[in-house]
Amino acid sequence: MEPGRRRRGLSKGDQRELDILAATRRLVEDKPLRQITIDEIARAAGISRSSFYFYFDSLAAVVTHLMGEIAEEMHRESAEWLDGQGSGVESLRRTMATSARLWRTHGALLRQVMTAPDPEPAFAELRERLVSDGVRQASARITRDRAAGLAPPGPPADVLARTLLVMKYAVLAGDSGADPDETVDTLVTIVRRAIYGRVED
Repeated sequence: MEPGRRRRGLSKGDQRELDILAATRRLVEDKPLRQITIDEIARAAGISRSSFYFYFDSLAAVVTHLMGEIAEEMHRESAEWLDGQGSGVESLRRTMATSARLWRTHGALLRQVMTAPDPEPAFAELRERLVSDGVRQASARITRDRAAGLAPPGPPADVLARTLLVMKYAVLAGDSGADPDETVDTLVTIVRRAIYGRVED
């Protein structure tokens, strides 16, 4: 099943799939992904090991599904800024606020997939795919604004986009005790100045 896809209604099979996803979320809160076994997930979900494999073929498939749901929500909530033009402070702030909320809600999973220094190969590949998607979207926005004269020339758009994205992940991953509004305001200021130079609020 593709990340984020859901069948209509909630059959017994649908509920089992949801139970697998919920069990994995709970386990990730307490231990590294590399230490989580299929048996543990099945036991926590109240199903057999063979039942697990009816829905997912590996832990990586479960994590890919979970990350796909997060990425889908992030894309939906950031579309206004990504598709717009100019510094767009309010839409950018909403985008950053969504990022901060998702990291507070799913921090254990996001840290292990997006910022861990030595992820398993399957998760390293997933990370690069997600980062590349984000870079592509932000780079298109930067390129469009530069072409319209709304942003000054600077580093290659894809390099700048990747730097800002990785910076955002690092800030949100290590910012569990900070004031969320201050974190969002800081990220908004950094992104606007990096792309548009000196900007007025």
